Amino acid sequence: MESDNQDFEKYCAELKRHLSRLSFVGMGLSDDLDSSLAKLRVLIKKDAPQKDLKAKINDISKVLRNLDDEPQSSPSPSSTPTGNIDLIEILTQQKLPIRLKSNLTNANKQSKNKDANSIMVSIAKEIKKYIDDLESLAKEQDNSDSSDENKPGFFSSLFSKIGSDKPKDESDDSLDSDFESKSSTPKTQKIALDNGKKDLAQNLLPADIKNSLQHLVEQLAGMDGYKEIAGLLETEINKIQTISQLSSILELIASAFIEISDQEHMQFESFLKSLNKRIVRVNSFISKTLEFSQGNEQDTKQLNLDLSQDIFSIKESLSDSKDLAEAEDKIVIRMDKMLSQINQFCSKQQSQSSELISQVAKLKEQMVATEDEATRLKDDLAEQRVRAQTDQLTNLPNRYAYNERLTQEYNRWRRYRNSLTLVIGDIDLFKAVNDTHGHAFGDLVLKKISTCLHAQIRESDFVARFGGEEFVILLPETSLIDATRAMNKMRQSISKINLENNGEKIEVTMSFGISEFTNDDTTKSVFERADSALYRAKEKGRNRVCCQRAPSKTDED
Repeated sequence: MESDNQDFEKYCAELKRHLSRLSFVGMGLSDDLDSSLAKLRVLIKKDAPQKDLKAKINDISKVLRNLDDEPQSSPSPSSTPTGNIDLIEILTQQKLPIRLKSNLTNANKQSKNKDANSIMVSIAKEIKKYIDDLESLAKEQDNSDSSDENKPGFFSSLFSKIGSDKPKDESDDSLDSDFESKSSTPKTQKIALDNGKKDLAQNLLPADIKNSLQHLVEQLAGMDGYKEIAGLLETEINKIQTISQLSSILELIASAFIEISDQEHMQFESFLKSLNKRIVRVNSFISKTLEFSQGNEQDTKQLNLDLSQDIFSIKESLSDSKDLAEAEDKIVIRMDKMLSQINQFCSKQQSQSSELISQVAKLKEQMVATEDEATRLKDDLAEQRVRAQTDQLTNLPNRYAYNERLTQEYNRWRRYRNSLTLVIGDIDLFKAVNDTHGHAFGDLVLKKISTCLHAQIRESDFVARFGGEEFVILLPETSLIDATRAMNKMRQSISKINLENNGEKIEVTMSFGISEFTNDDTTKSVFERADSALYRAKEKGRNRVCCQRAPSKTDED
């Protein structure tokens, strides 16, 4: 009977699932029906009672009957006289680039009362023209008369392949000739390029987002078993050009970090389960110890009572005995009984004591194992924390470690008001180094400079890789002037680093921006000043140290 009930509940759940999916089929017929179907899905999701579901289904039935009673609407304006869908008008209703939508709108006006083949040719012509314009923009061909203009790009080849599958007729020839004649107009070309530039600029992926993604992947590379996946992700990130390509990479990165989090959660959950079992055993041991103590107390009382009675009996026997031999016999009997009781008590005590000692030994082993496991888990967590706050390439602290240390130093500065200076350093022309000598050599440059930075700072100072070729340094107990002197020495040391690639000596320099915490500064305001100073150092020719003070209150007034 129970099995039948379970099967019935299973079938009901499956029926509800299918009913929820089927409800999407009726969407779009009317607003009332859409609303009723949406409410039905909500009730199914909340596992509402059958009476509520039945009532909602009755409401939907009424809406459907009303729809059946309504007269059929006239054909929509988006349909052609023959009943076919007007593809151009549907396309113009979508979210498209302004230039492409404008071209399709013009084509729509020209394609009235034409056959389906002509309409398809118009659509293909406008899309092909727009894509060719974007390709010419990507190749930085601002001159409309350049020789490469007539070369088909990837998308053009794709469209020509699609066209080659059809029989060559007059429509295809007219498409090519009409397109070439129109695309050669300089004014049209310039407008298309201007609009293409806007569309392309809006879709390009900002460099800081790409740097953040690469930083995430670097952290992933430090996790056990994820180095290979991180390498593949880094390759894919380098290929990304537009925002639309982000979704798949973000899903992969999120999945990897979720998997890592799940593994850590499972490891900690396993430890907690093991700890819970051992706590149960400890509790059981304590309960048995308490029972042993209570039983021991009762046995001791009983022994005292028995011995008291035996001694009293001996006294009575002595007083009642007429001769010495009779008294001796009675005393021996009573003494034997007392001795038996004492031996029985001692034997029971010894047995319980042995069992207790055995349990104590087992409990001690379990406690030692628990301590070892807790220590191992603590070490693992500490190691994971270090890895999470360490840049895998340079072994310097990363941005997360910097944020934590910055908070500590900032709170200390606010309390004691001792000098605190922030420095931002950036390797000059690092992109050119990567492009010319390869990313492997670029990684070597980052490692060498990181070693130099770490070797030059004091023990109380802090240096971290902020991202890409950018580094941050915190200098406690250091004024702006002293920090400028120290960074100039640092800059000179970096310029003397011996770097060679295929026998060619490569000189690498670094620029620094400095700002000191003063007045009511926040970490953000000081970072912005240091960043502005770094920007000035780059403008002045690089390989420089620039500083920027906080504006005085008189300047602000």
